[in-house]
Amino acid sequence: MNLSTIVNKHIKTKSFWSWGPLLFTGFYLLPTIFNFSQLSVLNISATLVLYIAFIVLYIFAVNKKQGDVTSLFIAIILVCVCASFFTTGTSTLFGFAAYIAGFSFIKLPKWVAISSVFIGVLLSAYIADIHNPEYFLGGSLILSIALFSFGSAAQKEHIHKLREQESAKQLEQLAAIAERERIARDLHDILGHSLSSIALKSELASKLNHAERYTQANNEIEQVAELARQLLSDVRSAVSDLKELNIHSQLDILQQRLISQGFDVVFKAQVDKLPAVVESVASLIVKEGVTNLMRHSISKQCEITISQTDEQLEIVITNQDKCEKVTFGNGINGIKERTAQLGGIVKINTGKSFDLNVTLPLLESRKELV
Repeated sequence: MNLSTIVNKHIKTKSFWSWGPLLFTGFYLLPTIFNFSQLSVLNISATLVLYIAFIVLYIFAVNKKQGDVTSLFIAIILVCVCASFFTTGTSTLFGFAAYIAGFSFIKLPKWVAISSVFIGVLLSAYIADIHNPEYFLGGSLILSIALFSFGSAAQKEHIHKLREQESAKQLEQLAAIAERERIARDLHDILGHSLSSIALKSELASKLNHAERYTQANNEIEQVAELARQLLSDVRSAVSDLKELNIHSQLDILQQRLISQGFDVVFKAQVDKLPAVVESVASLIVKEGVTNLMRHSISKQCEITISQTDEQLEIVITNQDKCEKVTFGNGINGIKERTAQLGGIVKINTGKSFDLNVTLPLLESRKELV
């Protein structure tokens, strides 16, 4: 956002500091009040009419966009000069004209505007019928400089606030993008594992059916239906962001699924109470790791170890198949991204076996939750 756009928004803002100081324009009327009995009706009427005209112009000026305020500002200066022929109280009005100069203009136009105020003060002091013009000149200039500075400071302060608001909006947009990516990863992790299980069981049920082993086929079909119901529940929970993954129940479910698929799996889990964010991420990491095992393991020999200390949670998933090269698909990339969000580390070792080692810090995660 450029400076002119920010100032346009600034000028349209109605705050106490734009309207409240108008109360002090009442000083303009003091000379008329003190000399009321000595003044003609014409003088009093002209003083009041010009005062009302000034207030109206001032209100329109602080409510106009930059660029439109110039003609109003000129009219304000002319009203001040004209009023000087009827009362010395116009020194107050010149001060408020100077506030408009500082409040509504930027860069070079700002200095042209305040110079116009000074010229108006000089014209009023020496052209209008004012006794002791030096006092009028001194008071007007001091007040104008003070309110010009105040108007400039008020403009800078509000521009700073508007820039902060723009930065906050950009952060909200980035947060929304990050949240969409997080939901996409959640759905991938949940759907990937469950759909893989459904596909495998459906294929098995088909083979059993062709082999006329109907009882076993029906059993597999029932498990497919159960998996589908569980998947629907998981998707609903993920989308509504109300699901809190419990790592103990997840490990039990995953172990049973691996065993049902003929895996020789060794589970070693020593997990105490975890911060919610770590438990959620750890559950999804293990789930994605098991999905990869079910997709790619040939020997169906695997080991899953989860250990916890006061500082960190370590997850090790080992596939005993020989592995020379790793292809980084959505699953592995999702694990790396989730781990990075908590400041953790992912290590992958290949060779005689495939080893996925994930370390999640607990202390940093707790700090984020405080």
